[in-house]
Amino acid sequence: MARSQSNGGRWVGTKGVLNLFLIGTAVLAVYPFLVMAFGGFKTPGELTTNPSGIPAHPTTSNLVDLFTGSTGSLMWRGLLNSVVVTSLYTAITVILCAMAGYAFVAYKFKGKNVIFALLVTSMLVPFEVNIPSLYLMFSKIGWLDTYQVQIWPGTASVLGMFMARQFMAGLPGEVFEAARIDGAGHWRVFQRIALPMAVPALGAVAVITFVAKWSDYLWPLIMVSSPQHEPIMVLLPELSTNQNGFIVEYQVLLAGALVITVPILLVFLRFQDKFMTGTTAP
Repeated sequence: MARSQSNGGRWVGTKGVLNLFLIGTAVLAVYPFLVMAFGGFKTPGELTTNPSGIPAHPTTSNLVDLFTGSTGSLMWRGLLNSVVVTSLYTAITVILCAMAGYAFVAYKFKGKNVIFALLVTSMLVPFEVNIPSLYLMFSKIGWLDTYQVQIWPGTASVLGMFMARQFMAGLPGEVFEAARIDGAGHWRVFQRIALPMAVPALGAVAVITFVAKWSDYLWPLIMVSSPQHEPIMVLLPELSTNQNGFIVEYQVLLAGALVITVPILLVFLRFQDKFMTGTTAP
């Protein structure tokens, strides 16, 4: 009995330490977002004296300056660019990944497994390694500083293909066979059966793609050079409401960071059920 109580006490102690560790990790993860959210509603003076605490006198003047001041036109343009690029990129990616995933499941062709294995292996190669060659290629075809260089490259997402393929491979094959016996072709089976049944996986692909593209910084920074085509993620660090352009008003930038974070939170909260379902087997 004494040994059982001793083991129980050790388990409670270990669990308590683990909980404290997890709580501390969560606090460290949330802390930068709290600084951003609070800082966007502070005056310059309060941001200096109270950089991480709750604002004593909240103000919306930073948001007003951001959208109506000297940076207003750039802010609106950057948001419009991000919405257009991210929406089209996400839609194209989901469609291509759904078609590729279905092809790997439904079609039988020589070397299918080898091709799929090579695609999955390509995810091990850092994306940054390919940037110099891609830059030269797109410069030769005149795609630099355009919308298409932000939309088309990367739409054939290997991760998205993998998720779609794995999910569709777990769907009951009898449904597909019954449709083929009834005379349905591959396109009709894909459109009427596979696509509706794979909505959870495709929803997860859409959420991952949207968040990644909306927050992408390196690719448009290198490939796009004019504010006319730059997304908000690239434009925001360059914004300054100070007339001489040398002093960055951090409270305004924090307000801008809060604004561009809201769409990501809304998309995830709206589709989190599909995201959680789509990352598990059917």
